[in-house]
Order: sequence, then C-alpha cells, then structure tokens
Amino acid sequence: MILRKFSAVLLAPLLLAGCVTLVRGDAPVQDLTQHAYVAGFSPDVRMSGGDGEAFIERMSKTIKRLQARPGNDAIDILALSGGGAGGAFGAGAVVGMTYSGKRPEFEIVTGVSTGALIAPFAFLGPEWDDELTEAYVGGMSSNLLGRPGIGTMFRVGVYDDTSLRELVEHYVTPELVEAVARESAKGRILLAATTNLDSEEPVIWDLGAIAQQGGEKARELFINVLVASSSVPGVFPPVMFDVDADNGAYQEMHVDGGTTVPFFIAPHAAFITDEKLEDLKDVNIYVIINGQLATLPHATPVSTVPITMRGFSVVLMYMARTELVLTASFAQQHGMNLKYASIPAAMPFAGSLDFETESMRNVFHFAQACAADDHLWLDIKDALARVGGTEKGDDVDECKFGPPVETPEEPATPTG
Repeated sequence: MILRKFSAVLLAPLLLAGCVTLVRGDAPVQDLTQHAYVAGFSPDVRMSGGDGEAFIERMSKTIKRLQARPGNDAIDILALSGGGAGGAFGAGAVVGMTYSGKRPEFEIVTGVSTGALIAPFAFLGPEWDDELTEAYVGGMSSNLLGRPGIGTMFRVGVYDDTSLRELVEHYVTPELVEAVARESAKGRILLAATTNLDSEEPVIWDLGAIAQQGGEKARELFINVLVASSSVPGVFPPVMFDVDADNGAYQEMHVDGGTTVPFFIAPHAAFITDEKLEDLKDVNIYVIINGQLATLPHATPVSTVPITMRGFSVVLMYMARTELVLTASFAQQHGMNLKYASIPAAMPFAGSLDFETESMRNVFHFAQACAADDHLWLDIKDALARVGGTEKGDDVDECKFGPPVETPEEPATPTG
C-alpha cells in the first residue's frame, strides 16, 4: 500500500508534467526579499526565517517578559517536527506527558508540517488532549491520500488538499482560535513554519498574534498557515497568500515548512553568534522528532521506486539529524537544557505516508506509554553523540527508549 502511494507521488508528476498551471497573481520576482505583509493583518503575524537577528531579539524580549512573571518558573520550549503520519508519535507523546503528571505548560511551542497541526493542542494543554487524540487515531487522517486518478492532470498536486483542509477546519474551531488568543495574551508564543517557494526561505508565523486579531478572517489565516505548513510540494497544492508590499500587492506561494526546516527553535542565522545570550540560560528545550533518526540496515531492492523511497527517507532523516545537532550546539553554547525524543530505529514504522489508522494508533500508543512512564526523553549528550551516528539503536532498551514490559498499551488514568 505504501509503495503504491509513493509510486503515485513519484511518477504522476513526471508523467503529467506541464498538464496544469496554477493561476496566480504576478509576483515581483526581482525583489522577493523585501518585507511584505499579509493583506489585512499586522506585520507582527510573521517574519522571515532568514532574519535570525530579528528573531533572537524578539525571542529575548519574550523570554525576559516571561522570566519577570510572579514565581519565575523555568521556561519550557517545545519544538515539533514534520513527519507526516509520524505525527502520531508526537501526538501520543504530548498526551502521554499528561498521564505522567510531568507535562510542562510550554511557554513557547513551535511546529512544522504535521508538527504544526499538533502544536495548537500542545500549546493549549491537557484540556485539548481528546481532540488531539481523535485527530491522529480517530480515522480522519486515513483519507489524506486517496487515489490520484485522472484528476491529477487538472490540479497542481498529485492529491488535492480537500481531505487535509477538511481535517484542519474540523479541529481549528472558533473555540480553539479563541483559546489560543487568550493564552497568547498572557505572553505565551505559538509558532508555525511554512516555506515561501518563491523566495526559497522559511517563514515563521505567530499563530497567537493571528488568533488575537479575532474574527473569521483570523481563523481562515490560521487554517491556511497550517494547511500550507503540511502541503508537501507536488503532493498537495501550494497555498497562495495575498500580500502587500511597497511595490504593490501580489501573491506568495507557500508549501510544507519541512521543505526548508524539519523543526525549529530559531532560524539558522541565529545559531551563528559568538555571543553568549544570558537570557537563554536554563531555558528547557524539548524536541519531538516525528520520525526516525536511524533505521536498522537492510538491503534496498534494485528498482526505481524502492531506491527513490530509500533516498527520500535518508534525506529527511539526515535533515532532522543535522537540525538536532545544530540545536544541541546552540543550547550548549547558551546554557540551555535540551531533551529530545524520536521514533526508535527498532520500532516498526512504515514511514511518513503510512496514514493507515491501525499503524498510526500503534505509533501513538507507543509514544503515549513511553511518555506516561517518563521513559521518553534523551538528553543533550545523546543528541550530540548518538545522532552523530555512533549508535544505531537495534535494541530499543539499549538506548533507554521504550516502556518496560509491564507498561500498559494505553495508560488508564492521567496522573496529577
């Protein structure tokens, strides 16, 4: 089944190239680096992922404000990666933290692709666990990839985005947007990344700022950002955003945030600094990789589709590895605490396109049980050493990842 779906993703664009072109407004291709603003919204709702200095300045102000709160509790950041169907892992981990009684109230939550779909629920807390669980194991996700069919010739993605958009619209209710607005007003931050395909740069969206604007237009933009963040180029159609700039109005084309960044706590440009940022000291970073950072060695069949599938998965895996090492180095430089979790190499996982409900439930319940038993996280030394390729993880217990035998598949009652 997964092989057939990937074959469709791979071959349909090659066979049907040039059959359809998306009608779009003109873009000033000679100056795509200029500042452009989403029509009808404050400039604060987004920023370029290439502007590391501005991002760090904004983040430092946010952290100082949070540190000034009564009680001055530790600041916790959660970063959720892309990974398609692997998002069931992140969703299960978030819900499992509730069961453990050790789930932080994350002051900052960031998400990319499927991680962006999880992020609002992780941001809003345990009261939204039922909706998050249903979204990933309730069966709606199984319809995300249908048969390409003849319609492929008349659209700009192998699959149309009807099922994806319906899924997002179903869960991004006016009540959810209002709840995000309330939490954002307290100073907490919810961010999602898309990729501006015209400028080939990531764009970081402040979903809390969007929600605070209120009304149906805010909900519509919120939904469009999440759909764009999950729209793999060529698989789903891109999302077009109407923007205003000094030289007039035009449209930007946005696709999956994972095209440029697998997850983020800051733009790459922010990582290049000799200065130690004291405001970041003792901040806790939690990274959930919705995929595997290593797989068990196995022979690749000498055939086009299996070779391409393997190559595609290796590229994504090494992008995540590289980002994790960069993040670990950044955290170490500034005295931050980093923990991360990923799907272990020894766990059966059919990949990001396996949206079959039973497979997603298995991944979800595994992560939930690990987190509920406080058996989920690896630390910064593991990030630097193991992700660097020194450990392949052919034994789940060997890398201290996975519930003991006695842990139930589904914890019965949340703790705390």
